[in-house]
Formats: sequence, C-alpha cells, structure tokens
Amino acid sequence: MLGLHTFPLIFVVNIIVLVSMKVDLYILYAETEMNVTLHVNVVLEVHRQLCPAEKYPHLMILSLSNQDLAHAVLPQIISEPTYTKTVSMYPILVLSDAYFHSCNLYIIDRIDDLNTVLWFEESVKFIYFYPKWMFGMVQNEANLSITQALRKGYHIVYDLDHTLQIYRWNRYSHQRTTIDPHNITVPDEMRDLYGYQIVMFCEDYISTVMTFDAYFLELIANKRNATVIQTDEYSYEVMDVMPLMNVKNMIFTWIVPSFGTTFLAVVVPRAKPKPIVSILIDPFDMYVWITYLVLVLTMAISISLFGKLLGRHRFLEIVLELIMMCLAGPSRAYGGAFENRIITLFCLMGIVLVSSYQSLIISFMSYVRYDSEINTLDEIYEQCLFPDNKDAQFFNFKTFPNGSNPDTNFACQMQSARDNEQQTIMMRSKSIVDKHAYATDHHIRHRIENFRFAKTKFIEYPLCWLVKMHLRELFLFYTQAVFESGIYEYYYNNKSQPAWQYEHRTFVNQVVMMKDLLLLWYAYVVGMVVSMLCFAAETVIHKEFKRHVNY
Repeated sequence: MLGLHTFPLIFVVNIIVLVSMKVDLYILYAETEMNVTLHVNVVLEVHRQLCPAEKYPHLMILSLSNQDLAHAVLPQIISEPTYTKTVSMYPILVLSDAYFHSCNLYIIDRIDDLNTVLWFEESVKFIYFYPKWMFGMVQNEANLSITQALRKGYHIVYDLDHTLQIYRWNRYSHQRTTIDPHNITVPDEMRDLYGYQIVMFCEDYISTVMTFDAYFLELIANKRNATVIQTDEYSYEVMDVMPLMNVKNMIFTWIVPSFGTTFLAVVVPRAKPKPIVSILIDPFDMYVWITYLVLVLTMAISISLFGKLLGRHRFLEIVLELIMMCLAGPSRAYGGAFENRIITLFCLMGIVLVSSYQSLIISFMSYVRYDSEINTLDEIYEQCLFPDNKDAQFFNFKTFPNGSNPDTNFACQMQSARDNEQQTIMMRSKSIVDKHAYATDHHIRHRIENFRFAKTKFIEYPLCWLVKMHLRELFLFYTQAVFESGIYEYYYNNKSQPAWQYEHRTFVNQVVMMKDLLLLWYAYVVGMVVSMLCFAAETVIHKEFKRHVNY
C-alpha cells in the first residue's frame, strides 16, 4: 500500500502526462491545420495563375473525393472571395455551365472520375487534386482517352505524410514537368512550341493572292519555335487554323477577329455609254426645257392677243416663229411697241441660251456620256435583278427565275469579297478551271470592263480565323500586335499589284461610226416625211378652200 505521502507525487506525474498529451494534440492539430492551409494555398495559387479573374471569373468545383483532407480543403477554397464558385457532385452540371471556356477543379479519388474531362474543349482549364496513391495508377493508365484527359490539366498530388507535388504534361515538348509547391510559377507553354506543326487550311486560289496569311503564320512560327504546313485538303482533326471569308451567323467561340475585312459585295453592271445624240438633250435638264416651253407658250399667247403684226398669224405660226428667233433670228415681219420690246428681250435671252447650249455641247463632245451607276441601296432594290438564291431571299431583292437570262443591264449578284474589289477579282480568277493559257486574263478583262462593285456593302466584318482552342490565346496576341503595328496595310501597300483601272472612253479617241448617228438620220427622215405630208395636206386644203370660195 502506498502511503499518503505518495499521492502528491502521483498527482504531479498525472498532471505532467496530461499536459504532454495536450501539447501533442495541440501540435498535431496545428500540423493538420498547417497542412490544410498549405494545400489550400497551393490550389488557390495554381488557380490564380492558371485562371486570371478577368478571364475566368467563375470556378467550377467537382467534389467527388471521400478523403478527409479533401473535405477539409474544400470549405476554405469555397470561402475564398475572389471568384464565384459552383460546387457539384454531378459532372453534367459542370458540362452544361462551362463547356467551352471555364476553369474547373476536380477533387477526386478514383480514375473513373476523369471520364468527363473528354467532354470539354481545349480551352477549359483543369486542376486535379487527388491522393498520392492514385499517382501510380494515373501514370500507368492503359486507356488512351483517360491519358489524354489527364494531360489536359495540372495535377496537385498530396500524401498523408504532408508532402505535396505539382505535375504538368507539356503537349508540345511531350514531357512531364514538376512545379515547386513552395515557389509556384505556372509556365507559359506557348513560348516554345518545340517544333509543333501549325496546319492551316486555305484554298489555293485564296492563298496565292492573300499571301499575308502565310507570312503571318511564318512570323508566329519563327517567334515560338514552330513549323507551318499549308494545305488545301480539309480535315478538321488535323487542321489548326483556317481563314473565314464570310462569318454571317457564326457564333463559334474559337473564332479570332483578325486583320483585313470580309463582306458581301453586290456585283453590278457598269453603266453603258449613252448614244452620241444624247449630247443634244443633256446640256439642259428637264426643268430648263419645261421652263423654256412655258416661256414660248406664254409669249405666243401674249403676242396673239396684243401683237400688231405677228398677232395676225395663227397661234402655231407664232410659236414656230419664236423658236426660229431663238435659233436663227426673226423670219417674219413684226412691229408695234409691244412686239418690238418683247421680241427684242426674247432675242437677247435666246443669244445667251443658245451660246450656253453650244458651249455645253462642245464640252460634252470631249468625253462619252454614261448612264448613272448603281451604288445606293435604293438603286440596288430598284434596278437590280438577282438569281433566286438564299442571299437574294435574305435581303428581299428582286429576282429572276433560275435558268433565264435577264437583261445584262440589270443582272446583279452577291459575292463574298475580301478587303477590296481588286483582290477579290484576283482570287476569283485563280479559281477558274480552264486549260486555255489566257483564260485568267480574259476573265479579269471581261470582269473589269463589264462589272463593278456597288459602293453599298453588306455584312462587313473583320477577317476571322477559325483557330483550335489550344492556340487561340497565341493568335489573339499576335493579331492584336498586327493591328497595333499596321503591318498588314504596310505589307500590301508595298507589294507590287497589277494596275487595273477602268477608264471611260472619249470621243476624241474613237471614230464616230454611222451607227452612232443613226438616231439623227431617223429624226431627219421622219422630219422629211412629216414635212411632205404637211405640205401635201396644206396644198389640198388650200385648193378645197379656194374652190369653195369661188362657188
């Protein structure tokens, strides 16, 4: 039996044991808290560098792990205020909310949890958080689909001994890299593409004319250690980039706005030359001729009512005399104060009118008069006839039945164009399949001489590139650099281009043929016939009137 004096000693020992146990528990708790804090900080730092808040404001969290550490880490990640977050146990919800462009955190403890990664596009960022005992299974996974899914993201691997590792597979170098969890720096994998082949699909007839596209890709390849392959054989699986000529109704997120423009142009017939006889009418417009006719009629009425000598003649004779006065001076006697004053003023006005008329005719003789061009939207609606296709129906243009041949002065068509008319004509000429050596030149000459682009354009956009997701940010950076530097405009302005220019013909440089004066001959013959008929009618009427008077 222990004496009473032994109880204080036992009591002290128990106190020491309890205190030591409490200290151990406190240390264990502190280490656990520190461990959780480290894991949380690592996950948040990787996420911060991989998914900047301005580009990825929302974080999708797929919490599928049953590990205690995962359960301890998750609340602290959710409480971080920088990003909005969605936590789900069902991958389909993540898929529906962030299919193309998002940042996802997968907290998992099974290989099967990675099956949903294949559903997402390359633009989606992934952070995998899983225990170390899974790492061996991940590295030795025989399923190629799972392996491809794993290579899409960053692997944060934790262990029960409080160690932490970060791994990343570089798709360009085909190597796995390790990131120090105490000094996290997410590498810019686009700085070195390790000879990656950027495949551009582009039709030959476009690439031979728009050579800046290939130059632009070579520029990227030289800066980022890549190679470029240009092909005209379409394959979506192989292709990385493709220029788009028309982006109407396209809402794909991987489209990159680029340099240059594309638009729908309206190809209209060129204005036809007016006949040479038109210069007799064109010097004065319709309102001048109407004003002159009203003046002649007013003077004829005044003279017929108040004239002393000309007032005795018939009204039509007075009108004819006034017209003759304007052309060659008076041909009949006139007199009286009223007739003298009014006819003198009329002759003075006729001198000015005829002189200006003659000078304008001489000016118009120096060049060929053309009909008005089709340029505005109203003119296109009123004067153009389009083939009955989707574009014409979309804009509600007037159409002609397919298979018929409308008048060439009204036949128009819609055409996808790039930058300007000259480059578009060159691209169209390159697409001609004809063994004739001069087929291209003939097409260009016929196109320039007979057709032109109306000034009204439709659906004008910057040129866009269809770029695979993993290269999208790279192309966004370099297209912005091209915009700011003006390289695109400089490139084509300093490149030799064929000098095509449609010039209007002049009368000085052409021979006036009989057909050009045919209308004058018609007018002359008709005038002679009418004069003879009038003379015959006047003779018959005069004889009948004279015979009637004699009776």
